[in-house]
Amino acid sequence: MISKEEAIKLAEKIHGHLSPGVALGIRMCEIAYKHLKTNKRGRGITGIAETRVCIPDAMQAFAGTTPGNLNLIVKDYGKLALTLANYDTKIGYRVSLKKDASKVSKEVEKFIYRNGKLSKEDREKLVKIFLNLDERYFNVEKVKITANLEFKKDEIVECSICGELQPKNYMKIVDNNLVCKMCLNEKYFEVIS
Repeated sequence: MISKEEAIKLAEKIHGHLSPGVALGIRMCEIAYKHLKTNKRGRGITGIAETRVCIPDAMQAFAGTTPGNLNLIVKDYGKLALTLANYDTKIGYRVSLKKDASKVSKEVEKFIYRNGKLSKEDREKLVKIFLNLDERYFNVEKVKITANLEFKKDEIVECSICGELQPKNYMKIVDNNLVCKMCLNEKYFEVIS
């Protein structure tokens, strides 16, 4: 298991700096691990972040979960919450920030409710607060992950429209032809000249 200090240093490298959100994520991981009662990191643990900012980087540093190993999943609900679970059993703990935490300080309230821009001093104070925030300011729920975590290896096929290759289970059948999601207007980009 990684120490909190080592996780903080690693998170700074991954994220580029120690932000309040990363500090909060490290504290949440620390709480989840306390309840999980395990020393596993990486492939023995599955992590789900409920926001795409800051917290996933803290999870990579503390729990060793990564998107490349398919054990760090981001479900962007915009919540200050995460789940860490045993990969094999899918049993773990969801940790979320309670609204009562906003009473800790005006900076925490400003952060939680996004009431204005945080100054450098606000951010530095929040990092210290979040790294040591009392567990009573968090909801901790024992959960079983119901999301499918399995990576299905499927044959590689060609999209009948664009000709690009990808696993068959990512395709949709349209008029008896295999079509990729991008050709079905599920693109995340627009081609420019």
